[in-house]
Amino acid sequence: MCRILLVEDAVPEPEALRVLIEQHPCAGAIQLESCAFSQVRERVSQGPRIDALFAPVDAPGAFPACASDERAGIALVRELQDRGILPLTVYCTTRAAYTSAVYCTDHQYLLLAPYSPTEARNALDKVFGLLGHRAASPLALRSAGTVHIVDPADVVYVKSIGRKVLVRLSDARVLESYAALAELEQQLPGSFVRCHKSYLANMEHVVQASADGLVMDCDEAVPVSQRQYRIVRDALRSFSAS
Repeated sequence: MCRILLVEDAVPEPEALRVLIEQHPCAGAIQLESCAFSQVRERVSQGPRIDALFAPVDAPGAFPACASDERAGIALVRELQDRGILPLTVYCTTRAAYTSAVYCTDHQYLLLAPYSPTEARNALDKVFGLLGHRAASPLALRSAGTVHIVDPADVVYVKSIGRKVLVRLSDARVLESYAALAELEQQLPGSFVRCHKSYLANMEHVVQASADGLVMDCDEAVPVSQRQYRIVRDALRSFSAS
């Protein structure tokens, strides 16, 4: 499942772009969400993780704190990049004059409106290609002086303890490694959901879910915070339907 966030009130011609996204050959694997420009930071920083962001280059008046010579959309992407939570990014604009300005930030594609079906498909193809590479990439976890190469599919859950993480594997091993939970969240595929400030759970290993927590197929329980319950519930529904 590829989660795409469309900034509906600032991206030019959002309905036309939505139609093109829904016409992609892999549309069945896309979960398309939309939100206002002012809500992007909150949505990206909270689960389920957004895999790709269709962001405006410009959003007049939406980001008054940015420098007078910087476009609001670029300022937003720069902020997310500096915080280490920037999804794959496709910029959208009506003005070719902005195309050089976006290269100061990480992004994967730039679309000019009115959108060409070919260009929209190329942008999505690039996103899917990069997500496929990420999903297939193993984790390299250093534990007790040894580097363990781990298939993300074998990870049941990840727990953060101070400056370390505990990685519970399906073969009953638990690896302790110095890492930040946020870093691992960016490396792991979309089957992982942040269910608690200290936990990531692999939905492939969930056998039961409630407001009290998740029961994993290793017969261990993972907590779900009250704040994250609705997000986790919706993520599980989407995952089971995909």
